[in-house]
Amino acid sequence: MENETGVSYFAATGEGERAYNEDRHGHACHENTLTFVVSDGIGGHAGGAMASEIVMEMVRQRARSLERDEMLESYRAIEQEIRQRQQQHSEYKTMGATVAELRIDAARQMALWGHFGDSRVYWIRNNEILAVTSDHSVVKSLAAAGLISEHEALLHPKKNVLLGAFGVAGDVEPEVLPAPVYLTDGDAFLLCTDGLWNCIPDRAILESLRTSSTVEEWVRQLESQVKASPLNDKDNYTALGVWITSSDVHTVHMDRK
Repeated sequence: MENETGVSYFAATGEGERAYNEDRHGHACHENTLTFVVSDGIGGHAGGAMASEIVMEMVRQRARSLERDEMLESYRAIEQEIRQRQQQHSEYKTMGATVAELRIDAARQMALWGHFGDSRVYWIRNNEILAVTSDHSVVKSLAAAGLISEHEALLHPKKNVLLGAFGVAGDVEPEVLPAPVYLTDGDAFLLCTDGLWNCIPDRAILESLRTSSTVEEWVRQLESQVKASPLNDKDNYTALGVWITSSDVHTVHMDRK
């Protein structure tokens, strides 16, 4: 017997120790497809904010199914749009943006996600991280090669250097799961920018989830940990939590900027 799948979510974002916030987050619904997205703008207040807004709007318009090719085509269109803006407006010539996107088909109880840059999607079940996207960054490639530890990566002088993002020259392409995954009651997702995961280790993300009774409580806990972090020069942060629950209420909307 199949249960209806309920989806609840909550988002929080902030400037960190920066003068302005280039992060953006959003959601959309097209028939059975629920879409959640975060983006970290690059290139200063005007350019970075513009680039992340472009990501938001184009994902909302195009996220209509759990087809991998459709998601990749959406990313190609975003790249083209940002490149055009760079060429047309000198003030935007250095702008760029990351993306972390999650699509859920509530009727089929399936999910698909993609990312570009160093914004992440975490998939958590039974207080275990089943999957997390791999950052398109210099330090992640060094850590993956065993040349530095994960702890050293957080302190590395090139920790903010990306190997690829929209509008950023690089050798990597956006990544999307090969095929959708099946969901179960109790699954949780976290979409976040580097301003969050730089401050909070995976074990703290899991512990906060374990002690939270709602998705809002979980995200607020994460936000509090970012604010309490001793790291210097904290970046903009965004956390978007998504919970899968068997519920008579199909979708519950909870959102905060």
